[in-house]
Amino acid sequence: MIEVVVSGWLIGVAIALPVGPVITEIIRRGLRAGFLPAWQVGLGAAASHAILVSLTLLGVVALLDRPIWHSILGGAGVLVLGYLGVDALRASTVLPAAEDAAPAGRPALSAVAQAGATHAAQAGHPFLVGFGIGIANPITLLWFLTVGGALIAAHGGGRPGPLAVAFGVSFVSGVLCWDTVVATLAGYGRRWMGRATLRTINVIAGVVFFGFAVRLLWKLAQTLR
Repeated sequence: MIEVVVSGWLIGVAIALPVGPVITEIIRRGLRAGFLPAWQVGLGAAASHAILVSLTLLGVVALLDRPIWHSILGGAGVLVLGYLGVDALRASTVLPAAEDAAPAGRPALSAVAQAGATHAAQAGHPFLVGFGIGIANPITLLWFLTVGGALIAAHGGGRPGPLAVAFGVSFVSGVLCWDTVVATLAGYGRRWMGRATLRTINVIAGVVFFGFAVRLLWKLAQTLR
């Protein structure tokens, strides 16, 4: 059992490590509004993985391996990523214009924090954003259809037994652990960030989101041919 739990946790961390849309949004939210909104993005993404693990255990994920579902998820993913790209670029233009708006001694941080809290309230609930990114990504679904499904089945002896459930739970825990680490670094590291740095990060994040959206749209167009 311990080997199964450790294996699931390590694979979950490995899956969460690459800088994709979820990590990009966690970093952006953390630098913009602090640890909690950033962590909620990661929690939402982990919740989407938990649902996919549950559907895999029940054998439902295999039913979603149809062109129509790939198209629906792909289209939703493009919309979500496009929205995040627009939101990030918009955020880069609403940073406080003057540092004297903050108390003496910490001019940039307090002003940025106030602007970040205001913008975060307008940008949608972080949990729902993270969940939307995770559940609308057809690449994640493809991973569960192939590698993830095979790993869960292997640890469950081909059926949804206790070991398979333990593997799935530890996998989701690994994903959430790494998201928590990134949220902590971003949330508490923002105190060293000035307005220019935050603006640059938002612009980079916006470009990255648009890049992911274009890449996903290209893959969707290839599958519809």
